[in-house]
Amino acid sequence: MSYVTRRDGRYFYRRRFPTEVAAIVGRAEFRKALGTADRKEADRLARQVSVEFDRICLDALAQASQEAQSDAFNGAAETAPRVTAEAILARLRAVVDVATRSAIEALVPSQRHAPTWAAELEWRKAALLAIAEGQHPGAVDYNPAEAMAAHAALEALERGELPALAQPTPSPGAPAEAPANAAEVLDMRTAGEFAEALDGYCSRVSAGRAGIVRSLAAKVLRWPSTPAGQVQRIMQFAEGKLAAGGKASSVHSQVAGLITVLRELPGWERISLPRNGTVARTVRQGGQLQADARDAMPVALVQEVLAGLDARGDTVDAAAARLLVRYGLRPKELLQEGPEALAERIDILGKRELVFHAGLSGAKNSASRRNLPVHSDDVELFKLVLSAVGEPSEKRARARVKRLSDATRTLLKGKPGSLTLYSLRHTCADLLRAAGALREEVGGVLGHTAEGSKATSIYGGKAPLDRPRELLAKVRELLESPTA
Repeated sequence: MSYVTRRDGRYFYRRRFPTEVAAIVGRAEFRKALGTADRKEADRLARQVSVEFDRICLDALAQASQEAQSDAFNGAAETAPRVTAEAILARLRAVVDVATRSAIEALVPSQRHAPTWAAELEWRKAALLAIAEGQHPGAVDYNPAEAMAAHAALEALERGELPALAQPTPSPGAPAEAPANAAEVLDMRTAGEFAEALDGYCSRVSAGRAGIVRSLAAKVLRWPSTPAGQVQRIMQFAEGKLAAGGKASSVHSQVAGLITVLRELPGWERISLPRNGTVARTVRQGGQLQADARDAMPVALVQEVLAGLDARGDTVDAAAARLLVRYGLRPKELLQEGPEALAERIDILGKRELVFHAGLSGAKNSASRRNLPVHSDDVELFKLVLSAVGEPSEKRARARVKRLSDATRTLLKGKPGSLTLYSLRHTCADLLRAAGALREEVGGVLGHTAEGSKATSIYGGKAPLDRPRELLAKVRELLESPTA
């Protein structure tokens, strides 16, 4: 792997600009077609293009430095800036800076052309010597002193001597970050890079989740930044939320969302929350599954709640509650769907049966998709609930869930335990166990990720649903008989 990429059979040179250069040139990446479909030829051409890339970087840095010097000494006069010794030295420093940074990046195998870092430095030094002697295509863009200065910097780097590197320029209004070492400098990312990563994440999740994460990112994160800087901001946000009485589970969900998006940034794949500290431990514990986080609703109370919904006169909500507890559905799984979610299925043996296509949206929740066999007595209930969806939308689904949740909460007021609309799903899980379902069978009905081989879990898909049908029928019996 190198900066060479292939698309439609042709090779391209693609490389990310250092953060401070990107801010000057106005784009995050440098791209150039190599004009060949031969990999060896592409690698050879890429070495020449690398020189062009370095020249763009040093020109940008030198220009920025020269403009700053001109403003300082000439009061930003409208006349052309005078070429000063300081400007020449600024360019020379920029040459050394770019050469050093590029060599440090090459420590990562994917960021170099040669098989080893030592071999990479050898061809880079050879190219610089050729430039100094006027025998390289890049000689027109450098003077011999610059080439030899860069060559000396690479030799120093081989000896383990790291020169002082220029710090990235922060964006206007953003607090400056001072990276502790060269590795952190290379990990610095910009607002533009994050915006691209955020768009990619949001394209794969639900609109509701995307909106939440975008709002949190705007509130908590600041750019440009290193991974350590963003983790510090996230932990400060979490500490404030917990101090204000926020639930650890809710704070964990928010923090985990931010960390997930940040991992989309190149080089930030391993960013994570700290393991030590009171706040960090509290947030981590908030993400753990807890058996007593929400109680199952006793069968007698389920019947009382269903009777209360019937008395309210809203037949759709009453039907929805019955289906939630009978099939262990998540409220949104049912209330987001339209009539097309109820369909005939033909299994591998040719048996036809009516099923409900259940599951949440988004790549993260793809494992929750499943077919649930529909009892003949429940067909009309499903049709009633699914036909009332109206115009399908994320907002509409949330509104339906909230309405039923509020009605259920009113009926549960004063009852012992941590009971909510979601408790109906817990009730179904306990009734499945009471019916003799194995752990994997309970998970299959509820839509939890199956254990075992990932490949095995995606094979097939048309196995008979006799066992789930048998178990769900038993759940119906238990719901109708509180003393069973």
